Amino acid sequence: MSFGFATASWKTCSFLAQSVAPEIADSTELTSTGETAADAVEMVEFGPAETALSILSILILLAFATSLSRWIRLLYRGQRPFGEKAFVPVRARQLPFWSVLYFVIFALALIFSSSWLQGAFQFAGWIERPAASETAELLDPKTEPLVATDPVEEPSDQAEELSDPEAEAVAESKEAPASALSVPQLTLSSLGMLSATLITLALLCIQKPRAISRIGLIPQRGDIGLGFRSALMILPPTMLIMTLVSLLQEYSHPVLDALQPAESDAGPNYAVFALLFVTTALVTPVVEEFWIRGLLQGGLQRLADWRLAMVRESFDQSSEVVEAPESEPEFEARKEPETVTEAAYMVTGPVATAAPAVLKTEPSDWTPTAIWPVFAASLVFALMHWGQGLAPIPLFFLSLGLGYLYRQTGSLIPPIIVHFVLNGLTMVMTLIEMTRA
Repeated sequence: MSFGFATASWKTCSFLAQSVAPEIADSTELTSTGETAADAVEMVEFGPAETALSILSILILLAFATSLSRWIRLLYRGQRPFGEKAFVPVRARQLPFWSVLYFVIFALALIFSSSWLQGAFQFAGWIERPAASETAELLDPKTEPLVATDPVEEPSDQAEELSDPEAEAVAESKEAPASALSVPQLTLSSLGMLSATLITLALLCIQKPRAISRIGLIPQRGDIGLGFRSALMILPPTMLIMTLVSLLQEYSHPVLDALQPAESDAGPNYAVFALLFVTTALVTPVVEEFWIRGLLQGGLQRLADWRLAMVRESFDQSSEVVEAPESEPEFEARKEPETVTEAAYMVTGPVATAAPAVLKTEPSDWTPTAIWPVFAASLVFALMHWGQGLAPIPLFFLSLGLGYLYRQTGSLIPPIIVHFVLNGLTMVMTLIEMTRA
């Protein structure tokens, strides 16, 4: 689902190259100074797409320069990822109560909700049922075993002539759905992801009423600003890694390829692009960060640190011992009441004072200790994008930065914002590319 990172880095380099070095016409084809001036005027004229391209290129260069200067400043000050001088100070919070099992529950909920919604959309006629290509292949005479007959050339030629149009029709039917993106299909994808998220959140809230806050979906003070600052620090270095990887193998994604019009004269479908922007830049960051960072990394962090938390809690309880008095208590002789008033107010027996009942709650001063859950969740995140060329390599490093933010803050808002900036930038680049085409 996170195809934005690889595409953004690849298109960034191509955009910068196109904005800096435009194509120049061959001087041998110019026969007069008038034609040379006319061609120069045509080269200077910029349309809206070229203007947006130039502005975006300048902003990207500024982002790279700012990121480099900030990294140098942080390292010069002696700051490190963890410890007292951490890049992002760690926040004290409660130990995650969910396990890695919820990661599997979300996957099952995603399969169930997508299948149910697909059936509902097909029943309503909003999307077409899958073409029966397998049935066509079975009915194709070429695939069936033929009875041994005498070799006759004419019938075989006629059979080939009859089967060629059928084969072309089947091939066209196979290629058409693969490259088509429609509004109902994108709506189905978004609703499936959101439904799985809501189902999992409902199960978490049944276990703990404050599950939404515990997992980090409620923004705290400074989370939004931290997300944008982290995007400036994380995205440029990892985009540079992707650029180096793209030199070995060019990146391509079927969703971005499907956005290109089938015919060269046809314009882009802006309705599909708008809905794809909502799905990619808004829905996908929330769903993926909740699934990978919240459920998986949070569950692994609980598995790694729960023993330490138990030891710390037992140590705190054992340290609260009753101190013995330094000397034996002195007992005074009981005084007899002299008047009726003293007899009425005098206590004739020991009075037991009950200590106020203290509700046992989970400690809220827990801080994560183990680091390996960040690497484990990043590895899973990279493997989820297997099949997109060499994109899993830089996506692993991107996920390390997102996982580090969640480990230090316990909030999903900063990783979601970084993910949003990445995918939003990719969609803007795709829109410019479609407009220029």
